[in-house]
Amino acid sequence: MTLVDTSGNPATDVETAKKLANKYDSIQDATANGLTLLDYSDGTTTIESAIEQFMRLHRNDRPKTVQQYRTALNSLKIFPRGFTVKQLATATALDKVLEGLEAEGYEKKTIHTRMGIVFSLLKQHVHETGVNYASKLVKVAKPVSAKDKAYPDEEIDALWAHMDPEQDLRYAFFLSTGCREQEVMHATWDDVDTKNMTYHVTGNGKQDANFVPKNHEERLAPLSSEVCELLEKRMKEKTANDRWIFPNNDGNPDGHFLRKFKSIAKKAELNCGRCKTTINVGRYRTQGSEATPVQVSCATGPYCEKHYLHRLRKTAATRWLRAGYDLETIRVWLGHKSLTVTQIYLSDVSKTSKTEQERFDKAVKINRKRVA
Repeated sequence: MTLVDTSGNPATDVETAKKLANKYDSIQDATANGLTLLDYSDGTTTIESAIEQFMRLHRNDRPKTVQQYRTALNSLKIFPRGFTVKQLATATALDKVLEGLEAEGYEKKTIHTRMGIVFSLLKQHVHETGVNYASKLVKVAKPVSAKDKAYPDEEIDALWAHMDPEQDLRYAFFLSTGCREQEVMHATWDDVDTKNMTYHVTGNGKQDANFVPKNHEERLAPLSSEVCELLEKRMKEKTANDRWIFPNNDGNPDGHFLRKFKSIAKKAELNCGRCKTTINVGRYRTQGSEATPVQVSCATGPYCEKHYLHRLRKTAATRWLRAGYDLETIRVWLGHKSLTVTQIYLSDVSKTSKTEQERFDKAVKINRKRVA
């Protein structure tokens, strides 16, 4: 086989032959996927280059966010080498990306987020693609947005009745500070001031753990007297880690808060009994062994979707509001960028406590006297 360029000229050296061979392979890959590879001479950016540019642009974002970008853009690996952003900005190509995510079994929220990142990448190449809104080329199902619900007092009592002392401290820390999972996970003893009863949410000295506060903004979160006492007691124990407040068995930040919390909810008999999900069994048992997908139910295991850590954050904020704290104070404690975010976050908090319900019932009470 003789390799020739677009003008019909044959390759005259090894290096040119290699380039033409690679292009030939890319064309064959594209054809196999029902796609057409544009000629490199059209001046458009390849997906590989676009991803590199995108990641470089966002390299200073929070590590967790950078990882989300990288994971989402990995879905573009279904296309052959040399595939361009101009080719990606078509209904056919974007639909292939969407189909790939759906075939993997991801939830609507995950698919919506990952496709949004792909659209953001294409937004930076409008001058090449001529497509201003790539999101209009393919229909991505929007997830049903539901607000987090605060735990009622009776459920909080039931949860804590089934915790051991270690779990008590961990989840009381969530409930006192209103912090996010990553913020609690990366809490160090240096961040805690039991005298002033505050927790400093900061990324200082945690570069090795790749932790940065959301929006890169540090703040002070409140600690209750009870939590401070528990922390001081824990600090004096011989088993306490020198750095992290909540370490795993290896001495690193524990990443299993959610799994343990769901187990507690199951013991407390708070599962709804209707949730069904698929988990992979055997993934970490032996090297080289394949995971086996198994469908499980929250009726028999710790898999209930109604229990998640952000509900503790919402519970903390709800309790603060009912205790009379103003929205600006709550905004600062939660680490929200604007007061509007806090207002929306707590817009559903109303007369759900027993005392407030009694006040409301009295205000709208009707004295019914039937006329005979």
